[in-house]
Amino acid sequence: MEKVRRSATSGLMNRRTLTGATIAATLAGLAVVYKFSPAEYSFYPRCPIYTTTHWLCPGCGATRALYALLHFDVRSALHYNALFTVLAPFLFIWLAFCCYRVMRYDRLPRLAFPREMTICAVAVVLLFTIARNTFFAF
Repeated sequence: MEKVRRSATSGLMNRRTLTGATIAATLAGLAVVYKFSPAEYSFYPRCPIYTTTHWLCPGCGATRALYALLHFDVRSALHYNALFTVLAPFLFIWLAFCCYRVMRYDRLPRLAFPREMTICAVAVVLLFTIARNTFFAF
């Protein structure tokens, strides 16, 4: 029985190929959002929480906010989803850093959040959800 020999870079190429395909799919998705406004086209998914309860979840309006951000309309993006608009640049930087690490060093950054940070993030999301569904409606 012969052993199947693998090159030293076979696993590396697969991970890099997957990262490249993810980047290409993300750019294609952004191009679709840029070209087709969520307010005019109905092929975007509807929020199941809003559909059943008519309460705005923390993600409601994120696609419209992304559309506004891609067109450099920050005021509209803040109106649609302020939390997403504030966090989008940080999310973009973090994703770019992860892609860089995989492509350059074949490693994902370790994701170790302190417990206090996790509790704070959950509290911010809950407070945002309460605020946008009560008298602080944006």
